[in-house]
Amino acid sequence: MTLAELRAGDRVFIDANIFIYHFGGRSEECKIRLERCARRELLGYSSTAILAEVLHRLMVAEAIAKGLVTAKTAVRKLGEQPELVKQLTQYQDDVDKIPQMSLTILDLTREIVTASAEVRKDEGLLTNDSLVVACMREQGLTKLATANGDFDRVTSLEVCKPTDLEERETT
Repeated sequence: MTLAELRAGDRVFIDANIFIYHFGGRSEECKIRLERCARRELLGYSSTAILAEVLHRLMVAEAIAKGLVTAKTAVRKLGEQPELVKQLTQYQDDVDKIPQMSLTILDLTREIVTASAEVRKDEGLLTNDSLVVACMREQGLTKLATANGDFDRVTSLEVCKPTDLEERETT
């Protein structure tokens, strides 16, 4: 399923990469779907864990874009050189726009963390991805907006992907 196939009134969980591609200007489809959430045409959900992931990834991307670090050394250098982190602001400005998108932001609870262990065991997903599935299951959600192909093997999900990204970008 593609993002374009989402219909008015659909309930959809928004994965971190949809925000990343939107804020990075890399996907018009991601932008349009988030705008539809803001207008409440789509009922969008995400989680506090996703917001934390978006914060981190946008911070690193901003540091690379500003030439403060290279992609290979970004996380290590930012950790070692706090003065570099202090120069970064756009990532926070972007994440501060998410509440304007009329999304329901779900809290990451201990119960969801516990349930995610079963998802990892059954589906073989990595930790953050298993938290997404556990969070969705708790809310009775089946549609997931993501570019991450790892979710394709979760048969209980309808994975809705953007089609305007190059293949190498979707991991």
